[in-house]
Amino acid sequence: MVKIRLKPELFTLLTSGKMETFTAVELTNAYLRLPNSQKLTKQTARQFVLRNLKRLEIKGYLEEIGGSSYSVTKYRLASNFNRNCVTIGKPHLTAINEVSSSSTNFEANLKDKLKDQKQELGSIIGEIEEYELVSNETPLERDYIQGLYNQARDRYSKTIGRIRALESLISHY
Repeated sequence: MVKIRLKPELFTLLTSGKMETFTAVELTNAYLRLPNSQKLTKQTARQFVLRNLKRLEIKGYLEEIGGSSYSVTKYRLASNFNRNCVTIGKPHLTAINEVSSSSTNFEANLKDKLKDQKQELGSIIGEIEEYELVSNETPLERDYIQGLYNQARDRYSKTIGRIRALESLISHY
C-alpha cells in the first residue's frame, strides 16, 4: 500500500461523506469555507486542490467518473482509499494560531498603551489644575500661565483622543 500525505482539512472533506462525487471547483469552494482556510486566496486554494487531486489520482486513490457526457470532470474516491493509506500532514491551522497569538500580543500592547495614556492624562489634569491655582494666586503672571494652560489643554484633548481610539480598538478584540 502506497501512503499519501494530506492536510487534515482536505482529508476531513474527502472522508466526511458529504462529497461522494465532486468536481475540483466544488472541492475548492468547500475547502475555502473551512475556518482555517479563509486566509487563502481562491487561486491558491484551487492550485492546492488540483495538486492534491493529481497526487491522489496518480497513487490510484481517486477515480474520474462520467466520461465525455460531463462537461466538467467529476471525481470520487477509489474503493482502496482509507485512513491507513493517508499520512496526516501539517494543518493550515498553524497559520491561524500564529495570527491569534500575534493578535493576543497586539491586544496586550494596546492595553499597555492605554494604561500609559491614562497615566499621562492624570498628569496633564494635575498640571491644568496647578496652572489654574497659580493663575488665581498671581494675577500678574496670568498671560504667561494662560499660554502654558492652553498647551496643557491641547495635550489633554489629544490624550483623550488617543484613549478613545485605544479603547475602541481593544473593544474590537
